[in-house]
Amino acid sequence: MLPKDHLLRASEELRRLVAIPSVSARGEKLAECAEAVRDLLTEAGFATEIQPGEVGPFVVGEIGSGPLTVMIYNHYDVQPEDPVSLWHSSPFEMSERDGRWYGRGVADDKGEFISRLAGWRLFREQHPGSLPFRLIWLVDGEEEIGSPSLETFLKQRFEGKVVDVCWWEYGEIDSSGRPIILCGFKGVMAVELRARTARADLHSSLGAVFDNPLWRLAAATASLRDPSGQILVEGFYDAVRQPSPSDKELAAVPPYSLDSLLEATGAQRLLEGIDAENFYRAVNFEPCMNVNGFSGGYEGEGAKTVLPAEGSVKIDFRLVPDQDPQRIVALLRAHLNRHGFEDIELIVHDANVKPVRSATDHWFIQDVKELSEAHFGRLAIVQPSSPASGTAHPFVEQLGAEIVGLGITHHGAMLHSPNENIIVDQFARMIECSAAILARLSERAIRIGRQAKIEQLTHGEIP
Repeated sequence: MLPKDHLLRASEELRRLVAIPSVSARGEKLAECAEAVRDLLTEAGFATEIQPGEVGPFVVGEIGSGPLTVMIYNHYDVQPEDPVSLWHSSPFEMSERDGRWYGRGVADDKGEFISRLAGWRLFREQHPGSLPFRLIWLVDGEEEIGSPSLETFLKQRFEGKVVDVCWWEYGEIDSSGRPIILCGFKGVMAVELRARTARADLHSSLGAVFDNPLWRLAAATASLRDPSGQILVEGFYDAVRQPSPSDKELAAVPPYSLDSLLEATGAQRLLEGIDAENFYRAVNFEPCMNVNGFSGGYEGEGAKTVLPAEGSVKIDFRLVPDQDPQRIVALLRAHLNRHGFEDIELIVHDANVKPVRSATDHWFIQDVKELSEAHFGRLAIVQPSSPASGTAHPFVEQLGAEIVGLGITHHGAMLHSPNENIIVDQFARMIECSAAILARLSERAIRIGRQAKIEQLTHGEIP
């Protein structure tokens, strides 16, 4: 049972962070929030520094040494609070109702950060002395705008360093209270197609002579995907890494039903071929394409017989290992040209977030599974890949880390929406679980160190 003073202190620290409107989309209060985060880490015993980013600064805390290097990654920036009218309480004043805390960032990601920090303090209270592993805590100020500085910062600040595991910024808890351990994330590529066929809108009677940009965009978009969701861009699947046997086994038995997903989302149409047996495999392992929106022509009330001069469509692709977003952009351009759409302009909005997937049988994942089950009292779900995306690839490519997501983002947390919230009981459990994870890492580091000394003695390397 978590001591009350630990929960009270954590709640007050979270309240102070939530009160800082660190909205990276507006470049607001980022330096102030970075300083608050730095002060918390310094007080917790870390050697800290603040380093500049393109928009918001990074906060780094380091402590300990040993045969393991562990990184915890969080972010202190938040989404805009709009629309304010839909909040039931002030977005930047943490409030409590019915066992939940509400406020912008209370889950994403200030609550995740504070729950781990409180867990660190509990761990150190129980295990004082030298830390037998290296712990690096990195807190980003630009995550909500795509972390534009992250890859360069990691390369410059941690050049030559190797990280064994990275505890990612969030994880999930399902509606029944089961912790979901995320072992990977899909990549993302966001593009816009634009077509222009005249200087200005024309009378629709001229549709007997001239082509329509919206028709061309619809035809181009339709050429990209079939009714089953299969992407028709030539070469799109060439680099796809097949899931491992253990990944397939984990995805073979869905932890929730397709019916429950339909009910939760209100969705009414499945892709051709998707059923209760294979939907979870698709969530984890299948890339997909989404039309985000069409624009152009007359969109007002009533009718206006017009032949539009221009239009656009926004599309995103969710990618899986080892698809490279930049390569997919080139394949998409070649597909459009091959199918007679050379005149359609291709604008790339995002092609930097690569997919990653950790080995689901990695020791850290198994440790996290065991400890989360003990503290949440439910069987954990080890999910090979989140269907969502995050800028995790630099940690894998540059630092060699295995990525693991465990956190308190429950399925009703309303991330990026009004009334963002966390469940207080789950927050408290995560504090205890975080302390247990850190203790387990210490135990493992000590064992590795002892084994290394035994091997050195065996081979005569120690006089």
